Amino acid sequence: MNRVTIKDVANRAGVSKTTVSHVLNKTRPVQEETRQKVIKAIEELGYRPSQVARSLISKRTKTAGLLISDVSNPFYPDVILGVEEIAFAEDYSIFLCNTNYDLERGLKLVQSLVDKSVDGILFMSSSMSLEMVQEAVENQIHAVVLDWEDNNLEELASTITINFESGIQQAVRHLVEIGHKQIAHISGPLNLWTAQVRKNIFLKALERNGLDASQAVIIEGDLRIEGGRKAFEQLSQLNPRPTAVVAANDLMALGVLWAARNAGLDLPRDLSVIGLDDIDLASKVSPSLSTVALPRREIGKQAMRLLLDMISQGKQATKSRVMVDTTFVLRQSTQRIG
Repeated sequence: MNRVTIKDVANRAGVSKTTVSHVLNKTRPVQEETRQKVIKAIEELGYRPSQVARSLISKRTKTAGLLISDVSNPFYPDVILGVEEIAFAEDYSIFLCNTNYDLERGLKLVQSLVDKSVDGILFMSSSMSLEMVQEAVENQIHAVVLDWEDNNLEELASTITINFESGIQQAVRHLVEIGHKQIAHISGPLNLWTAQVRKNIFLKALERNGLDASQAVIIEGDLRIEGGRKAFEQLSQLNPRPTAVVAANDLMALGVLWAARNAGLDLPRDLSVIGLDDIDLASKVSPSLSTVALPRREIGKQAMRLLLDMISQGKQATKSRVMVDTTFVLRQSTQRIG
């Protein structure tokens, strides 16, 4: 069966193709009687406007790109759902791009999105570079960046910054209040800006709670479960071994939990563990994981709203700055010393 065309609609309604176009794209007022004829013809024929043709008129493709670090990371599904919820309501389609923490790969993905003439790009990858954002903006593509900073970013993109300080401070204070004095941190790869931020906030939280940050144990991980397992192996060789761990994400915290249990530790009596992200699995393991939570779905929704606002404003779009707070969620993976 052949695709119904705008010419078919025009013939059925007894009007010109130009009139049908004006009705579809609201580019010029059309008499109500004529408009109703066109709408009736569209319904009878089951006509679906060509998105390509519409984009030529509106200068928009109704598509956007979403760059993430790792499609297998459980942090992202809720973020993606939030983005898609807002996008779907506005008839936008999303191209999902996985950088795998690789800057060169990320830049190539951005260039691919430029070639597809997307209206905007959501940068939600931990592995970021200014060049990636510049590539988009220089090609008249709007950008929203999640939790990454650069001195030149403010004039290029809207940003969403996550206030990790509130949640990590609460987590460290909780550990100190239940008697822990030797608290280790498992960071993400320290070439990532986000990993540096979380590590520095952790160290500051130690000082605020009366501990010597210069003596803190910092082990660099990879933001994956295997990285947590390897980090525990390093922790277990220390004497004395830290009595508590704050990991830079839940996946590494889960890796610590499982490795510690396999090593025969009684959890959380022998080791208290706190993660970050509050992924779904955090509440389902045993012991359930205490963690620093952030509203992932809301972040996705907020990011897409910011992008749509910029797209609607065109070339002179206002660049917005949004801050999102984190909170500490207490579960079963921490216990008082003694």
